[in-house]
Amino acid sequence: MIKKKEVTLHRYSSKRSIDYDLPIEQLEFTRLPKEIVEKDASDPLKHFIIIKARGEDAGFFELDESEDRKKYSDNPKALLLRGFSVNPKFQGRGIATGSISALPEFMEAEFPDFGEVVLGVNARNIPAQRLYQKAGFTDTGRRIMRTKGEQYVMSLSIPKSK
Repeated sequence: MIKKKEVTLHRYSSKRSIDYDLPIEQLEFTRLPKEIVEKDASDPLKHFIIIKARGEDAGFFELDESEDRKKYSDNPKALLLRGFSVNPKFQGRGIATGSISALPEFMEAEFPDFGEVVLGVNARNIPAQRLYQKAGFTDTGRRIMRTKGEQYVMSLSIPKSK
């Protein structure tokens, strides 16, 4: 297992690549990092985040401040977390939980104007729902229909330190 403090978050740089495949059952719920980067690289409101574990690239997600986030939250200070995945060689080692634990400190440093992270998790993706709940996200009760089915909207409040 990798300890939570060994998991860090970093902004993606276009000078590098984040490239790994995911098992087919995970591709039902998320896209590959390289696909997300290719699709959203020109949008300044889409922020790519690399998850590192012990200095190695272990995962990826996007923080989205586009109009899309308004479907998930009425809070103008919310960012939408999308495309979350962990490189299969790191799965089952605490990377996902560690990355979400690192999110409040990362948000305070990199996105200080935002105080909430929201996400949509597929109603059929029970393992992801459990992960997000374990990491502190709460179900808002909001539901959204997307192309791959019903999404449960979950929220994590980002406390501001003084």
